[in-house]
Amino acid sequence: MSSKLLREFYNVQNPALGAYLLSNFTVGYKNENQCLVPLPLIFIVLPMVLRNEIVDFISSTNRKSGLRYFAEKFTEKKYLKNDLLIQIQKQSQSYKVLTMESLRLAIAQNLIILEDKTYLMPIEGNIKKFKSNSDELKKMAKAAEKLGAWCAQLSLAEVSQILKVRF
Repeated sequence: MSSKLLREFYNVQNPALGAYLLSNFTVGYKNENQCLVPLPLIFIVLPMVLRNEIVDFISSTNRKSGLRYFAEKFTEKKYLKNDLLIQIQKQSQSYKVLTMESLRLAIAQNLIILEDKTYLMPIEGNIKKFKSNSDELKKMAKAAEKLGAWCAQLSLAEVSQILKVRF
């Protein structure tokens, strides 16, 4: 792998970016139902939000439509991208280390609080201090927040069934 390609890979798949995206996910979740985020949910965030094709689907889906409609779009004739949805489980395994490193950093930087070793709560004031001129980063952050809101409307079992993932 060339050094330029390796640098580009690290720019996208690094714990600082992951911490920011996990934080946005928890904000979306908490704003939707005022509840704490079940820890297992964070393992779907990075595999979904770091994939440009999936972020495009999230961005093009109305927030009010929800996770079910989002998942159904992958099987529509005009898209036929069901393979992307099926890959989330495998990708969540591949991203497990990055997700844990990102979570540790988010906690260390006071972006997220871990409650009772099983739930997460955002510290919104600290997240909002982060500014970026990158449209791609803004798009990923909004996608993470929207994904959090969608997940907050469902049980873990429903999210698991819709996204075809195991927690």
